[in-house]
Amino acid sequence: MNLRYPKLYLRMALFIGAALVAFVLIGAAAFAGIAASELSGYVETRGSELGPQAASVLRSGGVPALQAWLQQDAGIPDNVSVFVIDPAGRDILDRDLPAEYRRLISTSVIGAPDSSGDAFRPVRLAPQIVAADGTAFAFLVLPSNISLWGNAATALGLVAAATLVIATVAWFIAGTIGRPVAELQQAARRLASGDISARVPARLANRKDELGQLAADFNYMAEQLRSLLEGRENLMSELSHELRSPLARLRAALALTAARNRLEDDERQRIDKEIGLMNEVIGEILRYSSLNTPVRVKKRLVRCERVLAELVEVEEVEATGKGCRLALDTAPELLVAGDPDLLRRAFENILRNAIRYAPAGSVIDIRGERAADDTEICIGVRDRGPGLPADQLERIFDPYVRMSNSRVGSGLGLAIVKRIIERHAGSVSAELCAGPGLLVMCRLPAADFSEA
Repeated sequence: MNLRYPKLYLRMALFIGAALVAFVLIGAAAFAGIAASELSGYVETRGSELGPQAASVLRSGGVPALQAWLQQDAGIPDNVSVFVIDPAGRDILDRDLPAEYRRLISTSVIGAPDSSGDAFRPVRLAPQIVAADGTAFAFLVLPSNISLWGNAATALGLVAAATLVIATVAWFIAGTIGRPVAELQQAARRLASGDISARVPARLANRKDELGQLAADFNYMAEQLRSLLEGRENLMSELSHELRSPLARLRAALALTAARNRLEDDERQRIDKEIGLMNEVIGEILRYSSLNTPVRVKKRLVRCERVLAELVEVEEVEATGKGCRLALDTAPELLVAGDPDLLRRAFENILRNAIRYAPAGSVIDIRGERAADDTEICIGVRDRGPGLPADQLERIFDPYVRMSNSRVGSGLGLAIVKRIIERHAGSVSAELCAGPGLLVMCRLPAADFSEA
């Protein structure tokens, strides 16, 4: 099984691992440096003639002479302690042995020198000096400022190294995780409070780890919310215009009818037209809202070329009224698995939108073909209208968005198209043509009979 670890996790693991290695190296270097400084006198004393001199004093003058020599003339360095221990384990100057060394001294320094006979002598960690009467004393040299467990300087060095590593790791975590999370939290709170301009800084969104991806997704979500809210505000403004105008005309027509006490045929037709316009706008809103519900598409085998031919026949009247012409060119057997009513609605919205913006005397091309790999059915509708700015090509499929300088329709036609095509696992896009006009292209998965 291929396991993939998050980039942020790997970065933290590598950094903490490097920090631990740095701590070990810094601690070892600090310990070695301090120990070398503290043990320099000890090493020099062990290699000096101090031991042979003590042996000579003991042999010539006995223990009293050795005691006087140790106290006055030995020249022992300040960072070294010299103990001369008798066979009973006592220092000849009656000094207490360091507690941490007592067990070591009793087992490996004093002991019974001949307890196992002349053939075997246990190892002694200190040389012996022998008096004239044959009594052996242990000549023990110990560092004064450092013990088996180190000293205050080594402890402070290790603490300093640990503090440095911990501070570095804490700074890294605060900068890598803490601060970005705080910025994300602040942006989320601003957005939740109604500030639709709230965004995460670009330096965070451009990061190549999971927090950067989260920040980029947050900015994308905020932009989508901004677009949606602005679209709905525009919708409310435009719908109020679209519905208020026919309502005003209806009120005027009804006022005339009331004044005359009768309804003329032309006035009845006008009222029917205005009611139909309002019904169409409201129907588009309800239709788009119904597509938001997660209802499974009822799939049937749909011949797209037949659906397009029927639509062209129906919409030819409207196209003629606009002074344009429809040109259909489709390949046979354009089969998709889907809901025929929904697909018809999608193609109808695209075609009617093209007719709406087509100039008089122009041709609207409707093409249907299979993709080169036979996996997709491509349906394209091209008009010769004014086209669109490039920055609006993606937004025209958003709900409640209208084309530039347009006050026609509800702003939901192409949004319904996108929702229907996506319900059929397809995609829709708008492209600028080489000449005037706009091409709307739908791509749907071709019907797969291999599973039938």
